[in-house]
Amino acid sequence: MHIPRILTLIISGALMALLMIVMSPVVTHRTLEAVAPSSVLLQMPGEEGAFLIGEELVYNVSYSIFDIGSIKLQILDTARRNGVMVYKAKAFADSYSGLPFVDLHQVFYTEMDEETFSQFFITHNTGKPAKMPYVKYTYNYKKNKMMYEMGTEPGPVIMKTGEEPVLERHLDGLSLFFYARKNFKQSKKYSVPVLVNEKSFKTHFNFMNKIGEQKIDAVKYPVRTVEFDGTSDFTGVFGMTGYFQGYFSDDEAGIPIVAKMKVILGSVHIELMKWNRPGWAPPKAL
Repeated sequence: MHIPRILTLIISGALMALLMIVMSPVVTHRTLEAVAPSSVLLQMPGEEGAFLIGEELVYNVSYSIFDIGSIKLQILDTARRNGVMVYKAKAFADSYSGLPFVDLHQVFYTEMDEETFSQFFITHNTGKPAKMPYVKYTYNYKKNKMMYEMGTEPGPVIMKTGEEPVLERHLDGLSLFFYARKNFKQSKKYSVPVLVNEKSFKTHFNFMNKIGEQKIDAVKYPVRTVEFDGTSDFTGVFGMTGYFQGYFSDDEAGIPIVAKMKVILGSVHIELMKWNRPGWAPPKAL
């Protein structure tokens, strides 16, 4: 294999590895940038204070000694969809400019219920603005089905529609991230259904409530964290193994501090570098 091709697979795999942790690896399309409203605490069952409207978290993605991209996560608002209270969230994944061989720009949007199960999900590829692919999932759990639509924008030009049976509530790739955030302080194993490429797979979480610490460049002291790990049954692109580790802040906010995941050669490191959450700072390790 030609060396640039190997680098392309490694870098692309590294960026997509993070997407496996916080969102499903599917084709995406552009949405308008949302303006975050004033901060309002979302009282999620069992994790009071874990979600804040207006919160924004930014992560650096690195492979070996190379910084390759960033992930920005936002909690936008609340609403009602089909009589269900939902929480709106968005994620942006971008490779850094000037990075050889790779130009990744994706946007993900979810509407999830109080237990973080998906009610609506749409993904966007912003790398080709003249003809942007999109995939949209709309759930109707009362009728045990999920409707999907694929196409391109502007337009939209609808290329494919269909539906798949769902016998239980599913996570989408982005709500999967919030599921982990809601449950990380437990000492229990969970297997939850996740929809990937219109098919249902399981993601297995091993919540250990294991207290430790992580060092990050954004603060001068070690951060007190809670560790968990897990695997995903679906096959990852670019040789990803499906194994991941997460380290969330050991406090009420439960902010993801560091994540790690295996790729074809070595592992990817995802680290908190900026945040906007009034009154919050990473807790100091004891």
